[in-house]
Amino acid sequence: MTNARRSWSDGEKPRIMVVEDDADSAIGLERLLTLFGYEIRVEHDGLAAVRCAREFVPWAALIDLTLPKLDGCGVARRLRENAETRDSVLIAMTGWGDDAHYVSSFQAGFDRHLIKPLTVETLMDALMATHA
Repeated sequence: MTNARRSWSDGEKPRIMVVEDDADSAIGLERLLTLFGYEIRVEHDGLAAVRCAREFVPWAALIDLTLPKLDGCGVARRLRENAETRDSVLIAMTGWGDDAHYVSSFQAGFDRHLIKPLTVETLMDALMATHA
């Protein structure tokens, strides 16, 4: 089954794609999520993320809004347009918490909008709240 919301009863780890242009943040998220049992892919720009998602088909994607080559909202729109990834849980990560940025992220197709710096509790709560 290739759909992002596939059942994990077959023993597969839930897949999460981290899209973050800051290398230290990306490494930290990758290590943390691996410890929690997720299968992780990391991309550092928006276009690479779209390409990766088509093959990896993540259950969830943590996407920085400010990315090179294609911003996070552009990534979200493209993932929502693709049959394989349209059901992926999309979580925006940003330092921007004003109303305009919330509206923009939700209009682009994000399910959640998290403000950096993220805490482990905030991140895990967001993932668990969107677990189908």
